[in-house]
Amino acid sequence: MFIKIVNLPQMKVISFHSWGEFIGDPESKTHQKIDEWSRKRGISIDPSKHQIFGFNNPVPQVNEKGEQYASKEKPYGYEIWITLPKDYQMEENQDVKMITTGLYAVISVKGVKNIGLGWKSLFDWISNNKKYNFHPKWKGLPKYNENIEYGVTGLENHTNYPEIQEEKILLDLYAPIIEKK
Repeated sequence: MFIKIVNLPQMKVISFHSWGEFIGDPESKTHQKIDEWSRKRGISIDPSKHQIFGFNNPVPQVNEKGEQYASKEKPYGYEIWITLPKDYQMEENQDVKMITTGLYAVISVKGVKNIGLGWKSLFDWISNNKKYNFHPKWKGLPKYNENIEYGVTGLENHTNYPEIQEEKILLDLYAPIIEKK
């Protein structure tokens, strides 16, 4: 397990959000929104030029076995941020956010089935680290419409976007941290 420390700079991002009634549903819907947006504007979303960060917003429900689930009565959401090109002309009704700088511990995973294990490894590493703590403002994973302080949100960086096949997706998982005093 290799964990790196990254200081994300302040970023201007466009945000896309969707709700879903089963696991994987809001992620697919959000990716469709991005594809439509970029196609209409002639923007090629390339991870070497744009960072693509996603996170559950809000998180799915968890049953007594610890498995995530969603339903019509208890949907969950997924939000994706894409860093904007410097020459991007703003349009009305776009959800643009300024993300503050932040220090993060980062681990890479391949495949959707490894996301949970990646987060657990990252949490364990931070919990046992002599130099870093979890950021005190981090609430873990957000609840929708909660006052999220951007810059202390756990993130999934889609490093091989637009690949979304479950077994091929590559993600860098970002957990906000601070140095111990």
